[in-house]
Amino acid sequence: MTALRTRAGALAAAGILAFPATLGASTASAPSAFGADALPPASSGSFPTNPTNPWSAVAADSGTGPSAAGVIEQIDQLATSKALRRSGVVVVDPGTDAVLFDDRAQRALIPASSLKILTAAAALEALGPRTTLATTTVSAGDVVYLVGGGDATLARKDERDSGPQGPATIRRLARDTATALGGTTRVDVVFDDSLFTGRKLGPGWAKGFPAAGVAAPVSALMMDQGRRSANARARVQDPARKAARAFANYLEKQGVEVRSIERGVAPSAARELARVESATITEIIQRMLTESGNDVAESLGHLVGEAVLQDGSFAGGARAMTQVLSNAGIDVTGMELADASGLSGRNRIAPITIAEVLSDVVREDRWSAISGGLAVAGVSGTLANRFATRATSAGRGVVRAKTGTLTGVGALAGTVLDSDGRPLVFVVLANRVRSQAQARDTMDRIASNLAECGCR
Repeated sequence: MTALRTRAGALAAAGILAFPATLGASTASAPSAFGADALPPASSGSFPTNPTNPWSAVAADSGTGPSAAGVIEQIDQLATSKALRRSGVVVVDPGTDAVLFDDRAQRALIPASSLKILTAAAALEALGPRTTLATTTVSAGDVVYLVGGGDATLARKDERDSGPQGPATIRRLARDTATALGGTTRVDVVFDDSLFTGRKLGPGWAKGFPAAGVAAPVSALMMDQGRRSANARARVQDPARKAARAFANYLEKQGVEVRSIERGVAPSAARELARVESATITEIIQRMLTESGNDVAESLGHLVGEAVLQDGSFAGGARAMTQVLSNAGIDVTGMELADASGLSGRNRIAPITIAEVLSDVVREDRWSAISGGLAVAGVSGTLANRFATRATSAGRGVVRAKTGTLTGVGALAGTVLDSDGRPLVFVVLANRVRSQAQARDTMDRIASNLAECGCR
């Protein structure tokens, strides 16, 4: 996919679409996030029912191909406005790989949650779209080990978990474990969260993120995404221990006395008692994208690190994601990753890199599932309450995108069907933003203008 970057660079070098940078005083503190880009907490393990690829009936080269001049006329004034401050904007026709608009598309910027598009692609590539994540119990003597497998969607309980094929919950795992124990009535519980290693909060994260409900300390074993209770926003400091306590309580309700609860590592020769498995990686990444789930994103990043480099940490995930995307043909020049959710202000990605991934989403089968997770303008996810003005109404229902919000940072990256029925890819990253409301409105208007664009 280096052709996209080359074409963008050629346009900029020729002066066709290179604009003066709008430089402002840099903010004194690092960007922070307090849930502005996330949905309210969900208490169940339910998943969105978006189709795998909404563009499946729309060929990438359907409709009449737009021209760069037509696109420039539609969005130039918006894309270079002061509302976006230090920004990068790119529009690509995935049917031809033509870069139709390039305002500093190769500038590495803080991406906020738009990074989750890359996390989704790396997870599909490294873990496999049909893979599920298992949380298991194993035994050695009278010790029961609760082993986390990196499933951030594991729930405490669910009204649907009474049957053998219900969603993955701690309650169902405890019930099945008690059954497997047979006549054993007294056990010690050891919880094993050793699959993930290293720091619990990402580089550049505020220490207050868990209490504020932004993200939990990353753990290979957690339930309800580390929340203090299923419907709470705030997260606990030790998600694995909280999950183990809930597991022990459910065991005792099944008649098994729990003498102690400790952290440890399960022996390799231990006998498996029971397991619960998550939805597929495809369903998980779609949920992550629609809801902008930070905890799910970080678990996926750590899992990619473990699968590729045997390093399930923030650093391992960052290196592995970069390697996976590069091996998949994405030009990662200038990309610097610190986490997988986009919460860190230390991440840097060029808009053209995200556009390359999205072009593959529209055009190819390998990452088409990502499209099914992108929020729909005015309808679902983090875009449900946007595109509500007259100036943005054309984008409702035809723009699918991932949002991104940190203090001083805004992003919108996705796909749109233009008025000729042709899918276009757009990415807008803005840093040093002074007004989130103005930046958000400007980004929505850019996408809506593309929806109205015949641009021939």
